[in-house]
Amino acid sequence: MLARRFLALLGVMSLLALIGCASDGVETSVVHDPLVAFPSQATFSWDTAANKLPADERIAALDLDPLLRAAASQELALRGYRAVASGAPDYRLSYQLAVNTWIGADNSTSVASLSLLLVDAKLDRRVWLGYARAEIHVGISREERTKRLRAAFATMLGKFPPNQGRT
Repeated sequence: MLARRFLALLGVMSLLALIGCASDGVETSVVHDPLVAFPSQATFSWDTAANKLPADERIAALDLDPLLRAAASQELALRGYRAVASGAPDYRLSYQLAVNTWIGADNSTSVASLSLLLVDAKLDRRVWLGYARAEIHVGISREERTKRLRAAFATMLGKFPPNQGRT
């Protein structure tokens, strides 16, 4: 029982610091449907029901949802995809965040995994998935967390939208 509490506390402390993993050790990967023609400009809305954060009241108190959505929206806007509050968007966007902790004899490591999912609103089919994973850094400010999260999304979205003649 003590080990579970320790793991939960370590996970929460790690998440407090994370929410941003950046270019210093962030691993990213992307997969998309090669049969989909992604336009250079499009609209999206957030599928808030599909967004997932770890179920912990302490994490909920951090108010991470606006931080994640703002960082992703800003990076997508730089690439011609803008968020709309009403009307019929071209895509629906959501995220999923998870934290995993490993405890060893000499140290422990916590890693955050963040997925960004783009669903074609007309086809109701996932057409693009970005994934970032990084070790969590404890003790950073919310501003630093925001900066690191933006950097992670910038890396993840580096070649977005696909099929635009980029190498």
